[in-house]
Amino acid sequence: MLQDRAGRMAIFHTLVNSGNFTSTAHKLGVSTSHVSKQLSLLEAELQVKLVQRTTRSFTLTDEGIEYAKFCEQVVSAVLDADAMMADIRDEVSGTLRLGLSQSFGTMHIIPAIEHFRRQFPDLHVEVSLFDHRANMVEEGLDLWITNVENIPEGYVAQRLADTRFIVAASPEYLMHHSAPTHPRDLQEHNCLVYQNRQVNHGTWSFIRDQEGLCVTVSGNYRVDLAEAVRDACVSGWGIAYLATYLLTDEFKTGKLIQLLNDWEANQGMHFYAVYPSRKHLPKKIVAAISFFKEYIGETPYWDKNLSHYVNL
Repeated sequence: MLQDRAGRMAIFHTLVNSGNFTSTAHKLGVSTSHVSKQLSLLEAELQVKLVQRTTRSFTLTDEGIEYAKFCEQVVSAVLDADAMMADIRDEVSGTLRLGLSQSFGTMHIIPAIEHFRRQFPDLHVEVSLFDHRANMVEEGLDLWITNVENIPEGYVAQRLADTRFIVAASPEYLMHHSAPTHPRDLQEHNCLVYQNRQVNHGTWSFIRDQEGLCVTVSGNYRVDLAEAVRDACVSGWGIAYLATYLLTDEFKTGKLIQLLNDWEANQGMHFYAVYPSRKHLPKKIVAAISFFKEYIGETPYWDKNLSHYVNL
């Protein structure tokens, strides 16, 4: 029957996006044997082999690849219909599932959520903090706020905010080390580096009077949490190349001193609001993006505050 076919298509779509039978079963709240049986029934109805199974995983056949594209369109149409009905009801309600990059999310989005909820009291918010490239379907996310570039196909990314960079050290560090006067001097200093599995930010870029310069730095401390780089810098461990969104009162209170003021630390970082491409975007997503854009401002509020104490 048609309703059975639609259900099996949805299971197949989830399987393709989850990547294995166990994750699919967990996401759907059923057993792996149920997923396997429904897939077999779907293949029998279509009279084609959709997947080649292995002990722990599977690969799509050519027919499976084409059918997966069609299932994606069907599921997207269902989600569009749900969004359209929500618009008709003119409500921002339900649950908004947010994925946030760890540092930016903790410092700037989570504090804003309570203000957002006051505007939309019928909306519940669930937050996941991570820095990996998200599979939004598999992870059940409505909106992903990230600085990841090269957003995967099938997603829309709206720019939410830009952040700048500053080279800084603490007074304690500078008591024992002369301040660099040129970016190349950084190679003689202990530099604190942010790195994760995808990116090593050990090359710092600068510009002055249209002269660009990249310097590869080194040091005895590398960490995959941006706040930890900032905190180590404040503690006097070395020199850091800090994104301005990480900074609050460190320059105002004298905990940090800006270095190389006549050079612009010109590495760019952009934060995006990412969501699956749909014809009818749910009102809760539209409301969230609009709110966070206004909350942050065209010139981010952290840069406005910081500009009183440093050269940007």
